[in-house]
Amino acid sequence: MCGACGFALSNLSPEEKVDAILEDLLDLSQAPLAEAKPEPPPAPDESEVDESAAEELFDSLLVEIQPSPPAEPAEDQSAPDVEEIRPSAVATVDTERIPVIATPAETEGRKMIRISGRMFDGVTYASVGVLLAVFIFFRMYINPFDLSAPLPIILFAAVAAGGMVAALTLFRISNSAVAQGDRLVKQGRYQEALAHYERAIRLVRRPSYAWTSRGVAMRYLGRIDEALRCHENAIRLDPENEVAWCNLGTVYFKKGLLAKALDCYDKAIKIRPKYAIAWNNKGVVYARMNRFEDADKCHAKATRLRPEYVAAWLNRGEVLARLGDREEAQKCLERARSISRSAAA
Repeated sequence: MCGACGFALSNLSPEEKVDAILEDLLDLSQAPLAEAKPEPPPAPDESEVDESAAEELFDSLLVEIQPSPPAEPAEDQSAPDVEEIRPSAVATVDTERIPVIATPAETEGRKMIRISGRMFDGVTYASVGVLLAVFIFFRMYINPFDLSAPLPIILFAAVAAGGMVAALTLFRISNSAVAQGDRLVKQGRYQEALAHYERAIRLVRRPSYAWTSRGVAMRYLGRIDEALRCHENAIRLDPENEVAWCNLGTVYFKKGLLAKALDCYDKAIKIRPKYAIAWNNKGVVYARMNRFEDADKCHAKATRLRPEYVAAWLNRGEVLARLGDREEAQKCLERARSISRSAAA
């Protein structure tokens, strides 16, 4: 059973799960506005969602990292979705409750090119040292291109080529470790993913994005404090890592530190103004603060940036329902249904 809305989701397909959630939200959007005076709790067989269930369902729509989104404008892709991740991003609850909307394997332009490994550096420095030794030992400074003595030239070229190949191989291995970990997170194999992230962290000198991905896996394992430290490490290594800022905001949100969460999302947006996931998550925080008009602006921005962003449409539909705009709320929720069905087709 879905703890938020009461639907038996475990045996449903992803499309059916989305439909179940949408039906629940549509019921909420079509229900009459609550009176100012308190009302008795609904009868057990009543079809609409009570307030606490609506709050829980709303929280479940928070998406964190990052997604395999369609191509975005160049400034949107420094290299994710945290995915959104993601990026990377999936819903913050387990996959039996909410269908996967975005996956942490998709890191919203993961800037892996920034990663330079300790071993990469070691190979580079060693190669330079050997080249200098060859250059000096064979007195190549006298006549570097003396074809009468080809051995120094061949040896020099072989060392240079070998160093380049070794460095590129190590660079590829470090990137591959993060990618393998992201795939395991997408499959729900979080503990196995940690080993790959830790391997990448050992290989690289400033492993900001490996720390980010490790933090995502830790959060899914319920190890919130460790996830917090991972994202803080990522930001310390690279203050411009918007994916880490976004994920740190999600951790603060789960800890109930809404002001800190909002600050993190603002920093992610400052780094990357067209970061749809950060806009969506910022709207979730505003909604938790009962600032529904601000929340609607954030979700509207997210849907403009990524028109196929199901979570943002779902969240905006709920916010509009709470603001009393039932007609627009239903349009948003139907749009989410349409996108979900198109993706499943």
